[in-house]
Amino acid sequence: MCIFYNLANDYKHLINKTMAKIQPVIFPLNAGTATELSVLILNFETDAATCTTYYELKTEEGTVLTNGNYTLSEEEFAGWGIDNTCVDGYVAEAIGVKIINQPV
Repeated sequence: MCIFYNLANDYKHLINKTMAKIQPVIFPLNAGTATELSVLILNFETDAATCTTYYELKTEEGTVLTNGNYTLSEEEFAGWGIDNTCVDGYVAEAIGVKIINQPV
């Protein structure tokens, strides 16, 4: 889902929460196995050259096993285009997880 708002304060509010299936990541101490990557792109100014994301690695049941932030490089931000799933790829690569294709 993607919704843009332009406000007088020159911020672009972007709601872009995506969910991608990932190769399972087993967490220690029986915490669980992450199988999903959720990425939310945080607000950024309309003239920004980069942006920050918030991500979560979750179990199939939706339990969050870890979370954090990743800031896109200027090159990644410029290459973003209109395909929001590429941001998932940038985050996955940065945190060392592999996105897998979902069965059709």
